Amino acid sequence: MSAGGSIASGFFTSTAAGILAGLLVPPFADLGRFFFAFNAALAFGSLCLATPFRPGPLAMLADPGHRAGGLASLAAAAALLLVIAFVTALYRPHAGSGRGLLAAAAVAALLATGADGWRAAAGGAGWIFAASALSAAALLGSVIVAMNLGHWYLVRSRLSVSHLVRLARLLAWAVGLRAAIVAAAVLSAAAASPLGVAGFLRGMSVDRAMFFWPRVIFGILGPAVLAYMVCETARLRSTQSATGILYIAVIFVLMGEFLARYLTVAEGVAL
Repeated sequence: MSAGGSIASGFFTSTAAGILAGLLVPPFADLGRFFFAFNAALAFGSLCLATPFRPGPLAMLADPGHRAGGLASLAAAAALLLVIAFVTALYRPHAGSGRGLLAAAAVAALLATGADGWRAAAGGAGWIFAASALSAAALLGSVIVAMNLGHWYLVRSRLSVSHLVRLARLLAWAVGLRAAIVAAAVLSAAAASPLGVAGFLRGMSVDRAMFFWPRVIFGILGPAVLAYMVCETARLRSTQSATGILYIAVIFVLMGEFLARYLTVAEGVAL
C-alpha cells in the first residue's frame, strides 16, 4: 500500500471508530433516533472513504506480512454492515435504541483501527502504534459527537446540559490520553534510535519542525485548551458558545490527526 493510502485509510477508519464509540455515551431517550442515525451516517461515510485505500480481506491469507491489513479490512467491512443494520433497526416500527448493534459496530471499527495502527508499525513495536490509533479514535470521536450534540440544544431547549458536560469531560480525557501515548511513543522511539535520545528529539523538533510542531500545537495543545473552555462553558449552560468552541476544536483535531498520520508513515513514529 502507498504511503498516501495508509494515511487515508487510518485517518478515516479512526474517525469512524471514534464516532461510533462516542455514540455509546449520550442517552438515546433524550436525543432521539435522528441524532444517532446522523452520526452513524458520518461514521459510515468515513468507513466508505477508507475502503479504496486498504488491501482486500484475503491479503491476510495470501501473505503473512499483510495479516494486519487483511484483518483491518475484514473488521471494517463488518463495521459497515453493522452500521447499516443499526440505522435500519432505528427506523423499524416500534424500534428501540439498537444499542447492541451500535456497540458491535463500534467494536468492529475499533478493531480495524487497531489493526491499521499495527500495520503502520513496519517492524516496530506494533502495540504502541495500535494504542496511538485507538487514542486518535477517542479524540476524533469525542470532539465530533460533542460538536453535533451542541447543535441539538438549538432545537431541544429543554435538553439537559449534563449530556454536553459529560461529552466535554470525555473530550478532555481523550486529549490527555492522546498526549500521554504520543509522549510514550516519542520517548520509546528516541530510546531505540541510533542517534540517541537527544539526537532523535533534535531531529524531530528542528529538522522536521514544519510538520512536528503544527502536529503538537493543533493536535494536542490547542485541543487541550479548547477542551477546558468547552467544559467550563457547558457548566455555565452556555451551549451555543460551547458549540462554537467545539467547531474550532474539530478543525484543530482534524488537522493535528492528519499530520500525525503523515508523520507516523513518513518517520515511523506513532505520533
